[in-house]
Amino acid sequence: MEEKRMPLSGALPDGARLIAVLGDPPAVDGVPVLGVESLLIPLQTVADNVLLGATSGFFLNKSSRERRAMELIDRVGLAVPPTTPVFELDAVDQRIVELAGILGRTPEVVLVDDRSSRFDAAEALRWHTALAHATEVAPVLVAVNTLADLRFSPRAVDCVAVLRAGDVVGTAGPADTDRLLGLLVGDGPAVTENADDAPENRPFGPVVLELRNISVSHPVHRERMLVEDASLAVRAGEIVGLADAQDLVLGVFGASSGGEVSGTILLDGAPADLSTVERAIASRVLFISEHPPTYDIGLLGGIPTSVSGEKLARLARMGVIDRRREYLPRQAPSMLIDALSGARSRPSTAAMNEVLAGWVANPPRVAMITEPFSGLSPAEQGKRRALIERIAAAGVAVILESTEPEQLVGLSDRLLLQHGRRLATELRGEDATLRGVAAFRTRTDFPT
Repeated sequence: MEEKRMPLSGALPDGARLIAVLGDPPAVDGVPVLGVESLLIPLQTVADNVLLGATSGFFLNKSSRERRAMELIDRVGLAVPPTTPVFELDAVDQRIVELAGILGRTPEVVLVDDRSSRFDAAEALRWHTALAHATEVAPVLVAVNTLADLRFSPRAVDCVAVLRAGDVVGTAGPADTDRLLGLLVGDGPAVTENADDAPENRPFGPVVLELRNISVSHPVHRERMLVEDASLAVRAGEIVGLADAQDLVLGVFGASSGGEVSGTILLDGAPADLSTVERAIASRVLFISEHPPTYDIGLLGGIPTSVSGEKLARLARMGVIDRRREYLPRQAPSMLIDALSGARSRPSTAAMNEVLAGWVANPPRVAMITEPFSGLSPAEQGKRRALIERIAAAGVAVILESTEPEQLVGLSDRLLLQHGRRLATELRGEDATLRGVAAFRTRTDFPT
C-alpha cells in the first residue's frame, strides 16, 4: 500500500515551534535552510554576515546597521559585539551567526540540517539554546539522526515529523513511540521489500580486522574529534553494517579522511600499518563508495570546488585554504569535482559493480564500501546486494557504511549505529531489522 504523503504546509500541528525531523529535511521553495556547509564570509564582521540577505538593514548607515545586527543576534542569545570578525568565533558561534542571518529574512519557518553535527555536550547546549531562542521568531524544524540529538535543548520538542523523499508522512509526539515506529518503518514496497529478510547464512571464519579505540579528527580542525574510541572486530565472511560512520571507515582506509587517526588496527591478529592509502591497498584492505564524501572549498576564482578529505588537509597545510572556515563533509556531487587532482569523483554504477566483481574473483582481506545503494533503482540494488554477498562468501571481512542504515538491513549480519562521535548501539539477529533501526532513532538516552 502506498504511503499517504503530506506537503509541509498544513502537515504540522498548530502551535508547534520546535519540530524534530527524522529523515531528509523537506525542500520548500523560499524557505531558508541552515545546512551542512556554512555560507558565512570569515573576513567580514558579524554584522556584515547577519545582514547579508536580510530583508532590511544592509544598506543602513554604520550605526543603524550595527543596531539592527544587535537586534538579530540578541534574538538568538549571542553575546558578541557586531564588529567582531567572524573568523574569531568558534564553530558554534559561527553557526549561531548564520541562524541570526536567517531570522533577519523574516521566514515563516526555519529548516536546520543537524545530521552531520559533531558538537560535544557543552557545544550542543549552546547551539540548542540558540535554536530555542529562534523558535520565538518562527517555527524551527531540525533534521536529526536520533531524538537524542536534541536532548540538550532547553525547550522541549513539540512534535516529531517523519519524512521520506522530502515529504511529511506523519507526525507524532516525541513520547509516542509506537506511532513513531510505525511511521519510520512504514508499509510501502519501496521501504520494506526484502528489508526484513534474514541475511544469507554464511559460515564465519576467524577475526580478520580488529579496531581498538580508534579516534579520528577533523582534516583541518585537528582539535575537533569526529570519531572517539571506536572498537569492533569483523570475521571472515561476515558483513558488518555501520550507520553514519564514514569518518571511521575513511580513517581506517589509509587515513583518507584527512584527519589524524589514533588507536590500534589488527589484521589477522597482528598490528597493521594502514596509515596511507598505498599501505592499506598493499595489505589488501580495499575501499569503494557509490557517493564519496567531499568538502566544498572556495578556489578557482571563488567558484566552489569539491575535494576529498585528504586533499583538504593537504591544502590546509599548504595555507591555500582558509583554516578559519568550518568544513563539513557532504554527499552531493559537485559540477567541478574533477577540477582539482585528488578529488574523488563518483564511479558509475556499472564501474563500481565491475570493481566488486573483481573483488569476488580476487578477494581482498577486508572490503569497505560506503553508501553501497545510494541512488540505485530496486533492480540495481538487488544486483549490488548479490555482489556483496558473493564477496563475503569468498571469506572477505566486509564493512558496509551508510547514512541510511535502513538500506543495510537484511544484508548485514549485525549493525553498529553511531551516535555523535561514538559507536553507540549494536543490533543483532531479530533486532537488526527496520524496527530495530527505528527504535534507535527514537531513543533519547544516549550517554554524553
